[in-house]
Amino acid sequence: MNDALVSQKLLNEILTLVAVKLNVDADTLSADTDLFAAGLDSITLMGFVAFWRSAGHQVDFATLAHEPRASAWVRHLSLPLTPSAHTQGSINNKLTTRKPTQHNEPFALAPMQYAYWLGRDPKQPLGGVSAHLYTEFQRRIDTTNGHSINPERLSSALRKLAERHPSLRLKVTTDGKQLHLPVEQVIPLKVNDLRKTTTEKANEQLDATRHLYSSQMLNIEAGEVLAAALSLLPDGSSRLHLDVDMIAADAVSYRTLLRELALLYENIDSVLPPLVATYRDFREASEKRWPTVKETDGKWWHDRLSELPEGPQLPLNNSPYSHPHTTRRHFYFSPELRSQLYAQCLQRGLTPAAVLATVLAETLAGWSSEPRFLLNVPLFLRPMGNQDLSGVVGDFSSSVMLDVDLSGRDAFHERAKHVQHRLHQDVTHAEYNGVQVLRDLGRLKGRQVIAPVVFTSALNLGELFDPAVRRVFGDPIWIISQGPQVLLDTQVTELDDGLLLNWDCREDAFVDGVLDAMFTFFRQSVEALATTEVAWSNCLADALPTERVRPKVTCYAPTLQNKPAAAPRTPIERAVASVWCAVIGGDGNNIHQNLFAAGGDSVLANTLVAQLREIFGVAALDMQRLFSSPTIAGLAEVISTSGDPEHIAHIATIYCEIMALDDDALIAEFDEAAS
Repeated sequence: MNDALVSQKLLNEILTLVAVKLNVDADTLSADTDLFAAGLDSITLMGFVAFWRSAGHQVDFATLAHEPRASAWVRHLSLPLTPSAHTQGSINNKLTTRKPTQHNEPFALAPMQYAYWLGRDPKQPLGGVSAHLYTEFQRRIDTTNGHSINPERLSSALRKLAERHPSLRLKVTTDGKQLHLPVEQVIPLKVNDLRKTTTEKANEQLDATRHLYSSQMLNIEAGEVLAAALSLLPDGSSRLHLDVDMIAADAVSYRTLLRELALLYENIDSVLPPLVATYRDFREASEKRWPTVKETDGKWWHDRLSELPEGPQLPLNNSPYSHPHTTRRHFYFSPELRSQLYAQCLQRGLTPAAVLATVLAETLAGWSSEPRFLLNVPLFLRPMGNQDLSGVVGDFSSSVMLDVDLSGRDAFHERAKHVQHRLHQDVTHAEYNGVQVLRDLGRLKGRQVIAPVVFTSALNLGELFDPAVRRVFGDPIWIISQGPQVLLDTQVTELDDGLLLNWDCREDAFVDGVLDAMFTFFRQSVEALATTEVAWSNCLADALPTERVRPKVTCYAPTLQNKPAAAPRTPIERAVASVWCAVIGGDGNNIHQNLFAAGGDSVLANTLVAQLREIFGVAALDMQRLFSSPTIAGLAEVISTSGDPEHIAHIATIYCEIMALDDDALIAEFDEAAS
């Protein structure tokens, strides 16, 4: 086949792929169409890049984003395939050759899952909360939907949903892994029958349920990742309460499970598309690919570590945040305003997500002590290929630590171009998760580093609620999310052909009045960009309120250890320090050093626990105990109180004596013992 035919074939394939994703006729696109102007977004392009790279094409996100035309992409896709494409394999290729596994075999948590689990510990900065999304649906009685939700039918639909999706039967083990419980595991439905109570009493019960579900931590160690309650109300209407732990379901999965729950409720015998792959398949393939990712994308991030900033320093309270309290601020952009904003973005070659991220960054810079900081940007990217993972429920999310520098007084459209360019560069290396980047940064600085302000774009993921969900369960009247190590999560999603922009905020952490002032500025700035041409050429900072609270607290939460450095004092502490040095690194001379500030991760933590259990024979030491006492001193105390103190001290003494011997002395000791 000649080069012209190959190029034409590639061009047709590209245009067809883009047309399908944008839901347009391929004939409306040409070789030189600006695909960003046609509606292509960064997340979709990332999917294309991952798909083509898995097939061996030498392409990257930044290159394709720099010239977003099919004619330019053909040149890159026409290059010879990488030789490693067939030898190393990819996530998609490995999925096709998966071997059957048993439901009771644990497998590794994803980086985001592990961060969610770790963040539940109240000793972690901004910890003590779970990553979960709580929603209420109100179904009213009228001539179209008739009766309220039937509890029996809903219970049957929940049971069928849990049978279909193993991640809804996810259990986190004490050693920091996950397993899927048998299909017999059900999602219980709590029914609050308030039909015979007064309206006042019913409202009190609804408020109590909302308060409980909005801030609860589901028992994921017992396999509880989804909680459902149904309130039957005096007027004949009903309210569905759904709380989903994000360790089991990301933003795309949330849409999937809600839609399928509605379809199963309508018809329990609904034939849903078969799932040819599982979340376990994805995780196992990801684990196999990890060494390659670490050598490539990991090195790229490692080379930038010394120049990366930390999260924005905002006006926070001085007191510890012992009682997390999350609130939501939001506003809605009508379809008309959305169209106006999108038109302004496309006119300047900018994506709406990059523009809204820049507005958030400008807002943060107005109240932050430094104009340069990290913005935490989650990504919802699933592998494309022969195996369709689009309908699989699980946590496929990752994140990028976006380095934002808002020093100077540039026009807004220039700021947005810089942010978009930086984002496009960063997402090229997004396989190395932002969680890992923060760990590496913490290892470099010798303390734990977090990026607690999040920008979550769900644009081009489709409507938040499928029509079937509203038809069956009614209107969403309350939505709120929480996350560990998060001060502020800004979410942008599509709703009723417009945009819903939310701020989920740790109200207890901020100085009074700051969040209201910041949110007002954010909202006014977005509205100005949609309705006023001149806003794009202005410096957004000029519109900041003249009186603003300035930061006084220089950290996000009490440090994980504020004790002065101290050397090991007892045989147990010396023994633990010796194992610590061998596994984590360092010299072991500070018994109060935090594991994760020292650069520990899930693999190293598991190794540390396993070795200490083997040496001391202490079964009570597990990952949960490690998280509660992540220092040499803390581990030594856990070990000493988990068995006979004298026996444990004797083991520690012998271990220290052995570790003090050099190789020759150790061989001599063994020879003497053998004789």
